[in-house]
Amino acid sequence: KIPNALWANLIQERLSNVDCIKQGWILEGFPENQEQAWMLQSSGIFPRHVEVLNLILNWRPVKSCSWFLTLFPVEVFHTTFDWPSDPLVQQRLVKPEDLSEQEVSKKLLEYHRNFPEIFHIYQKVLKSINADQPSVDI
Repeated sequence: KIPNALWANLIQERLSNVDCIKQGWILEGFPENQEQAWMLQSSGIFPRHVEVLNLILNWRPVKSCSWFLTLFPVEVFHTTFDWPSDPLVQQRLVKPEDLSEQEVSKKLLEYHRNFPEIFHIYQKVLKSINADQPSVDI
């Protein structure tokens, strides 16, 4: 586990590069909690837009067993919503090891515990999107 201060420093360093300044940037999966959000702000990092992909709270464990990915390049697929049509891609699919029912439930509980704090910090720039639908609709 990487300390929050190190994350904030690494992100601040990366976002100060010319490509990020000119083209913008996207952080995925960060910040995960209030402390990380405050560290970003104290580093001078203020996103103009924050989008949250929300799943319903009673997310069924069967969905956790429905995700597959390819490693090179990394792409994520879902058996119901986003299955690859190319048989060669289907052959390369692997099941992520950290997507057990218990691990997914633990991550969702932690997310729902931390989200209100993050929502409060970014409420003026936050948009919540229902992610419990096909990817083309998202």
